[in-house]
Amino acid sequence: MTKRVVSIELGIWWTKVCLVDYHKKTPQIHKAFTFRTPEHAVEDGYIRDKEQLSECLKRELMKRNIREKEVVFTLSSSKVVTREVSIPEVKDNKIAGIIEMQSREFFPMDVSNYTVTYHKMESFQEEGVKKIKLLLVAVPDNLLNNYYSFAGSAGLAIESFDYIGNSAVQYMSSRMTSNAIIVQLEEQATVISIVRSKKLVFQRITPYGYDTSLSTVLEHPVLEVKDEYEAFDFLTKHDVLYNLPNVQDFKGGDLEDTKEKQALLNEAFADMKEALSYYIRIVYTALEYYQNQIQEEFGGRLYLLGDGARFSNIKRLFAGEIPVEFVDADYGEMLGLKEKSDDGSEQFYAIGMVSVTGAAIHPLDIKPKELKEKESKKSGLQSAYIILAVSALASVVLVLTASLRYLAARTEQRDLSDRMESLAYIQEIFDENAAARQKEQQFAGFDALTVTKNEQLIDLIPALEEQLPKTATVQSMSITGDTVTLNISCDKMITAASLLMNFNEIPMLTDVTIPSVAENVDEAGNNVWQFTVMANYQYVPEESEVDAQ
Repeated sequence: MTKRVVSIELGIWWTKVCLVDYHKKTPQIHKAFTFRTPEHAVEDGYIRDKEQLSECLKRELMKRNIREKEVVFTLSSSKVVTREVSIPEVKDNKIAGIIEMQSREFFPMDVSNYTVTYHKMESFQEEGVKKIKLLLVAVPDNLLNNYYSFAGSAGLAIESFDYIGNSAVQYMSSRMTSNAIIVQLEEQATVISIVRSKKLVFQRITPYGYDTSLSTVLEHPVLEVKDEYEAFDFLTKHDVLYNLPNVQDFKGGDLEDTKEKQALLNEAFADMKEALSYYIRIVYTALEYYQNQIQEEFGGRLYLLGDGARFSNIKRLFAGEIPVEFVDADYGEMLGLKEKSDDGSEQFYAIGMVSVTGAAIHPLDIKPKELKEKESKKSGLQSAYIILAVSALASVVLVLTASLRYLAARTEQRDLSDRMESLAYIQEIFDENAAARQKEQQFAGFDALTVTKNEQLIDLIPALEEQLPKTATVQSMSITGDTVTLNISCDKMITAASLLMNFNEIPMLTDVTIPSVAENVDEAGNNVWQFTVMANYQYVPEESEVDAQ
């Protein structure tokens, strides 16, 4: 009988659950449902109110007579860091050792408190050398421990973890007949995955989810939307992308002046359209970056997933703006789900259930270090008991025949020799690396003295111009020491948020902040937002310098 697991994705607003076959390429979904996550129970993937959420989850599972205790959690958090890296082609059983040795070089942070795992993407040749591309996933240990603590309070046992970028790809890749771009519009992130020949070859996770669109709705009181749930419903029922608002459709409120109300509605719809249209820039930028990598146009199809794909006419937006064939798939039929509530609870939609279903197919092997150490000790203790029993039996037998002792000794010696030989390459690589670094050290000090940040000022200015929104105007710019300061004006508040995300993509800038924002009125009577952007200016080495390192 096929093993079943409860696959769970805990979101800020919705919790998704399905009872599904485990480790099958085409898993059958036996039950599926969603319910509202208790308010403030989950924040950026971390479970803040374990007691309330666990009671709610147990109640929902009991209501549907789900008795299975093994769970697979899908992680969605900005704290989960991913990196694409390339290493020389080696056997699969040696990849983990290489990652463990070089993880500090792969990530820009201290990974001592992270669990790092990987997904093998593709093999390729570079300058005659065979290499493999890996997608590394680093998960904070405290996030994993947070879920283990929650599972204990809910009476569940964690079978494995997955992360939101891997789970959807696992489900979709085996069902696609051609190359594809999979775009997931999730609560706090947009995930762009490119699949070729049923293998993941590129992935980018951008911290711009549909929560930004919900916030935009809530910023306009004229819409009379009270919370995020109503904001979500508003965007699914109102076409803010291609239609102008009709004041007659928005009755009620305190505004008696129809013209004033129409103007406020027009402004609200314009802001919401801008927030939704930003998805196109994210996807187009990722696609363009990948095409530059492979030096050819991508030929494939576009699939749109996630609850954000339910917004009115957003599929039309993607179909018209992204230069790839758009597929409006029937995910209900694909998953074998009927999109309806069977007990009066929250209705679920199949387009948002793909990732939680795919998490059961081939989840990543993610376990916190403390658990791995306990399992290792337990395994060692069991091995010790086994060895003791075998030794006692062998002692009795060896009294009768010395040949068995000699045979056992030779076997053990051969196993140890094979193991030492298989690990010898690690020491050789380490010694070569240490020798190269020692030779290079004497020149590093001189090289560092020749570097000034202003050498790249000529590159910084075009980068700022490229990322600057069209409606924003730079009033002044100053560079003092390590700090870049720009005084900017624009006509909309959302432009400041867009500019902040754009500037974060400039490699020479770090810690980009907007410490002050002020709204003024210009001579023509128009509202003008004036704000200051500050960032640290860092030196970015050229490719030749990186290669030399």
